Amino acid sequence: MSRLLVAFAVMLSLLAGGAAMAAQPTPVPDTAPDFSSMNFLIGTWHCNQALAGRAGRKETDTYTMAYDGWQMQQHTVSPPFDKYRSRADVGDTFITWDPTIKLWVRQTVDNFGGYGLETSPGWAGDTMTWSGTNPDGTVNRTVITKVSDTKQTYKTFVNSKKGEPQTLGRSGTCTKS
Repeated sequence: MSRLLVAFAVMLSLLAGGAAMAAQPTPVPDTAPDFSSMNFLIGTWHCNQALAGRAGRKETDTYTMAYDGWQMQQHTVSPPFDKYRSRADVGDTFITWDPTIKLWVRQTVDNFGGYGLETSPGWAGDTMTWSGTNPDGTVNRTVITKVSDTKQTYKTFVNSKKGEPQTLGRSGTCTKS
């Protein structure tokens, strides 16, 4: 019996010593993306848009940082502007950097069931181009031009069927208040 107790005590001390000497896991780097090139967006913007050649859509975009600095959030509100949209159009867009593919990623949803996923390599001078392919194969491209820290313009090109050429779907000018 005493041999059994001694063997148990030795085994317990070896296990306890091994646990104390076990290597601690390496911490995962927790560095949020560098949004410095987009910091000018933070705040409230008022936009005037033309949709497929029809002017008159107003939109308010509010940019904030979210999720501990990992996402830039764009909250969009547009009052009803045509017979198909009899209630306000409300949406949210989240922008982040994906270091694996080395692209900015933009995810969008709205209260009409719209959604989208686009990527961009980043700014080329004062222009940033976002591109995405929808599940049905249609594609879209948005070109944003920074005119100043308080003014930007954009054009969105779309197609309605896979393989068709893109046409201008909407364009606009936004000013920061």
